[in-house]
Amino acid sequence: MITVEVALYGTLARIQGGKYVAQTNVQVTNDATIKDLYEDLDISPQDRGYLFINAVLCDVPGLNAAIKEKLHDGDHIGIFSNGYMWPYQYRDGAQMSESLTSVLKEHGPLHHTYKKEE
Repeated sequence: MITVEVALYGTLARIQGGKYVAQTNVQVTNDATIKDLYEDLDISPQDRGYLFINAVLCDVPGLNAAIKEKLHDGDHIGIFSNGYMWPYQYRDGAQMSESLTSVLKEHGPLHHTYKKEE
């Protein structure tokens, strides 16, 4: 087992008893991914917003670019509720994960949210 530190923001904070922000340590298996963490915390796709792993932007609402990201002991995970607006002026130049960078090449510039085409 490994331990990751999770900070939940916005309405997701209620999962851990917070009002606007909640922090908790979560134990997961050695091969756990972000998807496993979402399932352990019971965070549905429609509730997820921005995701940071160790201060690196790894996902934005609607893309699920980080779902397969492997977790490591001591990682700090920041999960924002959907609808939480990350100030636009901080987006340009933000360090992004390889998986998010790859997905954004397909979808174009960074937006507030993405919806799957039906």
